[in-house]
Amino acid sequence: MRSRLVTRPARRGSARAGAALVAGATVALALAACIAAPASVPEDPAIPASASPVFTDLSPAPTTNGPTEPPVPTTAPGEFSYGDTVVVHTDRGSTWEITALRSIDPADSLAAQSGASPRAGERFVVLELEIENVGVVTTHPMFDMTFAYQPDGGPFSDQNSASTAAAPDDLGYVWEMQPGDRETAQVIVAVREDDPTGSWVVSPSASGIDGATLYRWR
Repeated sequence: MRSRLVTRPARRGSARAGAALVAGATVALALAACIAAPASVPEDPAIPASASPVFTDLSPAPTTNGPTEPPVPTTAPGEFSYGDTVVVHTDRGSTWEITALRSIDPADSLAAQSGASPRAGERFVVLELEIENVGVVTTHPMFDMTFAYQPDGGPFSDQNSASTAAAPDDLGYVWEMQPGDRETAQVIVAVREDDPTGSWVVSPSASGIDGATLYRWR
C-alpha cells in the first residue's frame, strides 16, 4: 500500500544534523529501489479463462419441447451452396428454415463495428443468414441448434465455445422467435489466425456437433 505523505511544520536544527538526515534518506531510497518487486505472471489474452456464450440475456429456453414430428417437410442433411435454403427440425422439436447467404472470412473489420477485436493469434469469421421459425413453439435458434465454422482439416468452432464478440447484426440480439418470425442476422466465431478457410455447419442439436446430421455450406 502506498505511504501517505504527511506535511510537518519546519523545525530548527543544526546544518550538520540536517545533512546527515538527507544522506540517510538518500541511502534508504537507493536500497528500496534495489529490492525486486514480487514476481507476477501476466494473463495471456490469447487463452480464454472459460468457454461461454457471448450472450447471457437470451429469453429463457422453453420448458416444453415441440413435437417430435416436424409440421412441415424437412431437408436431409448434406452439403449446400451459399444461397441454398434448408428446413431443419431440431432435437428440441423446433423447426427452422435457414438460408446461409455468405461467409465473411476474415471478419475482423466487421466485428470492429461492435467494438470487438480478436485475441492474439485469432481471427473472426461471420456467417450471414436468413432464418424463420416455421415450427409451432416460441424459442431461440441458439437454444436449439449449434452453428459452427470448420476450417478445412481443422476443428469446429461454434457460437458457444469460440465466440468472443458480437457481430453488428448478431443472432444473439434477437430476444426470441415466435412461429412465423423471420430474421436476417449474423453468427460470429473466432478461429486461429493461420487456419485455412473452411465451411459453416448447422447441427440440429444444441449440445454440439453431430457428424451424422450436419447441414454444411461451402
